[in-house]
Amino acid sequence: MRRLIAPLIATLTLAAPVAAHDGAHAPAPPREVALAEEPLALPNLPVTDRHGMRGGFRDMVGGSSSVILSFSYTACESLCNVTNALLSVVDAGLEADPNAELRIVTVAIDARRDTPEALDAEAEALSASPHWLWLTGGARGTRPLLDLLRFPPAAIEDHDPVFLVGRPCRGRFTRIVGLPDPDRLIALAEAQPPCSG
Repeated sequence: MRRLIAPLIATLTLAAPVAAHDGAHAPAPPREVALAEEPLALPNLPVTDRHGMRGGFRDMVGGSSSVILSFSYTACESLCNVTNALLSVVDAGLEADPNAELRIVTVAIDARRDTPEALDAEAEALSASPHWLWLTGGARGTRPLLDLLRFPPAAIEDHDPVFLVGRPCRGRFTRIVGLPDPDRLIALAEAQPPCSG
């Protein structure tokens, strides 16, 4: 996996200054990464995955494995692509390690356009493995889910890259705002303490 990470870091470095959301403006993605651990119980609101399977968010994410949650929308033409490239490297490492106890979960933030079909097309384009779960709350459930995950209510084009890393059974997550180094993201996920009891 380390061989895959070096090219990604170069790509992230080159892409960072030119990334802009949907061509509307050109904010550089946050270079500084803010980390903060916080209590967070995952809600069990209804969601649908990329294959049309429905269930509760917490139930679908699982409980004891480490999780990297990310937020994206399928019509994004810039920063989400960089985030997804970073997660693709993590995903490739999971595929190469049959003992990996880490899952990636992308939460859709566009209630109107991020249908299961759109998520499936995005996941297929990225060759996402079964370790990478893509979920939408749909037209009525997306904003309540994002609110409970404390994702800022700004326009989707203006969102910063946000990751939540933790074990759902612990009820604690590290919130990362910005684009972390892929090695650092993986190390943080792997260092999550086990669940008690």
